Amino acid sequence: MKRLALLVATAALASACVSPAAHQRTQADADAWKGKALGYERELAARGSELETAKGELAAARSSLEALHNEKNAAADTFARVEADLRGKLAAAEEKLRSAEAQIESLKASVKDLQASSESSQSQLTKKVASLIAEKDGLAQKIAEAQKAVADLRAAKDAQIAELTQKLNAAIEEKTQLQQAKSAAEAAKAEAEKAKEAELARVRQSYEDLAAGLKSEIQAGEVKLTQLQGKLTVQLVDKILFDSGSDDIKPAGRKVLGRIGKLLNDVPDRDLRIEGHTDNVPISDELRGRFASNWELSTARATAVARYLQDAAKVDPKRLVAAGFGEYRPVASNDRPETRALNRRIEIALVARE
Repeated sequence: MKRLALLVATAALASACVSPAAHQRTQADADAWKGKALGYERELAARGSELETAKGELAAARSSLEALHNEKNAAADTFARVEADLRGKLAAAEEKLRSAEAQIESLKASVKDLQASSESSQSQLTKKVASLIAEKDGLAQKIAEAQKAVADLRAAKDAQIAELTQKLNAAIEEKTQLQQAKSAAEAAKAEAEKAKEAELARVRQSYEDLAAGLKSEIQAGEVKLTQLQGKLTVQLVDKILFDSGSDDIKPAGRKVLGRIGKLLNDVPDRDLRIEGHTDNVPISDELRGRFASNWELSTARATAVARYLQDAAKVDPKRLVAAGFGEYRPVASNDRPETRALNRRIEIALVARE
C-alpha cells in the first residue's frame, strides 16, 4: 500500500507538467494498482478463514479422542464388576459341590453299614443318594454355564477393547492428518503470498520499464499503458501505425514498434497477444477487394504487427499471438468521430505463458 501511495503521489506530481488527458490516464493507472492490492488483501483474509476452519476441525478431533478414552475406561470398569460377581458365584457353586460330594461319600458309608439290617432303609438311602447325584449334576451344569458366561464376557470385553483401540488409533491418525493438513495449508499460504509478491514485483517492474521507454509516446497520447489483474497491456492508436484502410505499417509506427519490441524482449516469461480493433464504419467499396469487413482488416493489422515484431525486433515467434476483433470490442462510443478514433487501435497484452 505504501508503494501504491507513492505511485499515486508521483502521478499527482507528474500531472502538474502534463496535459489533463495524461493526468487522467496516470490517475486511472494508480486506481488500478490500488484495486489490485485490495484484491490481494481479500484473498489473504479468505486464506485466514480457511486456517480458522482447520483449527476448529482439530479441536473437534481432540474432543472425540477424549470421549473415546472415557468410553474405554467405563467399559473396563463394567467388565471388572461383572467378572468379580461371576467369580463369586462360581466359588459358591464349587463349595456347594464339594459339600454334596462329601455328603454322598458319607451316605455311601451309611448304606454299607445299614444294608445288612434293613432293605427298606437301603431303598430310602439309595433314593437320597440318587437325589444328591442329580443335585450334583445340576450344580455341575450351572458351573459349566457360569464358566461359559465368563468366557463369553471375556471375549466380548476383548472385542470391545479391540474396537475402542481401533477407534482410538483412527482418532490419533485423524488428528495427525489434520495437523499435517494445517501445516500444508500454512505452507501453501506462505508460498502463495510469496509468489504473488514476486509476480506483483515483476509486473510492476515491466510496467515501469515500458512507461520509461515509451514516455514521449505516452505523453503525446499515441501509446497508453494499462495493468489489470496481472495483465499488462500496451495500446497504440491506429494513426501512428497505419493509414486509413491499410495494413501497411508506417515508418513512424515501425520506429515505435521497434522500441516496444526491444522492451518486450526484456520480459521473456510472458506471451504477447496482439489484438486488432476497428470502429464500426463499414469497409469502403474500393477496399472490399482486400478486406471483406472490419474483421479481416483488424486481423491483417494484428498479423502485420506480429510479423514486424518477429522480423525487425527479433521477438520469439513462439510468444506471439495475433487476433482480430473488428468492431466488436469497442472501448468508447462510435457516435462521434473523436470517440470512434479510440476504438481504432492495436493492443499488445503481456499474458502468462501457457
